[in-house]
Amino acid sequence: MKKNIAVVLNAGAPEQRNAITSFFSLQKLVYWHWIDDFWIVQVEETVTPKSLYALIEALDEINTPTILVFEFKGRVKFYGRANPAAWDWLKHIGDVE
Repeated sequence: MKKNIAVVLNAGAPEQRNAITSFFSLQKLVYWHWIDDFWIVQVEETVTPKSLYALIEALDEINTPTILVFEFKGRVKFYGRANPAAWDWLKHIGDVE
C-alpha cells in the first residue's frame, strides 16, 4: 500500500532542490515537483515523515534547519494557478493503492 508525503524547504538553494529531486528519482519514487521547494512523493505505508526527513537530512547538499515533512491522509483538495500539466498528478492524491 502507498501513501503521500510532502516535503517543503524554506527558500532552498538549487543544489538542495536538485539533491532532493535526484534522491526521489534514484529511489524510483513517484513524485510531484512543480513548485520550487515543494514535493509530494508516494511512499510505502511503512515510511513516516520522520524516517523520510532523516533520509533527506543525511544528503550532503542539505544543510538547512528548515525542512518540513508531512503526510497526506485521504483525498486532497487543491486550488490555484499553475501550469495545467502540474495538476494532472495531483488529481490522484488520495487514490493510491
